[in-house]
Amino acid sequence: MKRIAIIDDEPDARQLLRSMLTTLCPDVEVCGEADSVESAYVLIRQTQPHAVLLDISLEEGSGFDLLDKFPRPDFQVIFTTAHDEFALKAFRYHALDYLLKPINPVELAQTIDRVKPEVIPNHQTKINNLLESTRSKQFHKITLTSQEGMVFLQLDQIVRLESDGSYTTFYLLKQERHVVSRPMKEFEELLPKDTFFKLHQSHLINLSFVRKIIKEEGGYALMEEGGKVPIARRRKDEFFEAMRQMTGQ
Repeated sequence: MKRIAIIDDEPDARQLLRSMLTTLCPDVEVCGEADSVESAYVLIRQTQPHAVLLDISLEEGSGFDLLDKFPRPDFQVIFTTAHDEFALKAFRYHALDYLLKPINPVELAQTIDRVKPEVIPNHQTKINNLLESTRSKQFHKITLTSQEGMVFLQLDQIVRLESDGSYTTFYLLKQERHVVSRPMKEFEELLPKDTFFKLHQSHLINLSFVRKIIKEEGGYALMEEGGKVPIARRRKDEFFEAMRQMTGQ
């Protein structure tokens, strides 16, 4: 049985989650409920759940404050939240499970199905990266599930992204690259727009790594890792303006 703890400051929300888990997830045991940071801390220490359904907003603190009390969490975290733009972006940056309220029963069942009794590799790292983002209110790293496994990339090391259908290749310095089975559009929405620029339908570049702008062959940007990225005609003026702002000229 999968032991699940429900942590939410609203009694009705806890009751609804318990009811859905009982109905939809026969392999789940709800090992307890809590509504505050302190009561949740005690509950987790006493019951050692495989996973917690964790609301962002709690009595006397937040779900992030609770996670701060577990430097090396040995349980999986599934966040539940109303629409919180920063939190949702943070979950996507760090590839963490979340459920948006009102919770969809099918999505809940699918998410619980991914819970494993054993600790998932790299889950602790993803939680720690999330907490770092919430403290600074900035994003310095992004988590990718690549062909090689889980990869944690510093944003300031990403030279460019290239799209190939539903796949995206991340190019870094020193000829390092990682392929992920997600469309580039998802990353275009996530990555900071003052640094990453869509130069072409299939290319998103880090403006900090443009080495040269070449007029030949219709125009292209020569990137620091050696890539040649074509400049779409309709993006040319906006690109030049973005470069002027980047260089302060």
